[in-house]
Amino acid sequence: MRPASETPLLTGVVVHWHNEELLAELVRAWPRDPRFELLVVDNGSSTPLPDGVRVLSPGRNLGFAGGANLGAAEAKGAVLLILNPDVVPADGALDRLLEGFAALPDAAGLAPRLTGPAGESQAAWQLRRLPTPWQCLLHTLPVPVPGESAAEPAAGDAVEQPAAAALALRREALAAVGGFDAGFHPAWFEDVDLALRLRQAGLVLRYWPAARFQHRLGSTVPRLGYGTFLWIYYRNLTRYLGKHHGPGWALAARAALVPGVLIRLLLLPLRRPRRAASRGEAWRGLLAVLAGALSGWARPRRLAEEAAP
Repeated sequence: MRPASETPLLTGVVVHWHNEELLAELVRAWPRDPRFELLVVDNGSSTPLPDGVRVLSPGRNLGFAGGANLGAAEAKGAVLLILNPDVVPADGALDRLLEGFAALPDAAGLAPRLTGPAGESQAAWQLRRLPTPWQCLLHTLPVPVPGESAAEPAAGDAVEQPAAAALALRREALAAVGGFDAGFHPAWFEDVDLALRLRQAGLVLRYWPAARFQHRLGSTVPRLGYGTFLWIYYRNLTRYLGKHHGPGWALAARAALVPGVLIRLLLLPLRRPRRAASRGEAWRGLLAVLAGALSGWARPRRLAEEAAP
């Protein structure tokens, strides 16, 4: 064991929002090693957070991007490991990340290997190509979006857009692009935006499967609610399009959402969305998205106020 005074080499930054039970699992699995610091940015909690961890309390919900930026600013490690509360490192995973950065000096960041609770690979969800504007537009319609059936990358391969559920970044690389964009509040598309800006800056992200983490995919949506999730997701999709591809693409996405939502409403008696707890919840959520698309995301007012940075 190294002396407690040693400066951490890696800081885990966990952005937490009402997920205390899973956060406790992460804290228990975190190695008691002074090389590895753990910070929790508490955007909102329902019960006391676990002992033995440094908690940053901003006093309001900064969202994932804003919380990650706060954690990065307070972190001591040169490597920043951005984590969701529902991600748990396997034994030795943090050491493997440090080894990966030493072996790949050109890597601005490393995506570890994510698996589900049964050990199944999540690479198809975790490691994606950056979306084209046409692919973003297709997401507004109830049609299949062409996917990619590429094999899981080899160790050290470049990856375009790894999910930020578990993403290790060199501190200087994150700072070079100005951190996460807190305008993608409270979540969704902030990691896509970051990956694109890193690429535009000539920085590369690589895959490092020797570092393994278990991930319980999709723990936020049930607490947030289907309608709120859907509204925020599409608001941030149109924001991403406008930021990187121009206002015309953002307007096209809002326009495409109108027939897209109406078709989903017509299909609702036959098919309940998987993420919705009931058809009634799906109905209300779809109507909220329709109001948002028609109003430039100013309506419903409650959602617009809650989603404001």
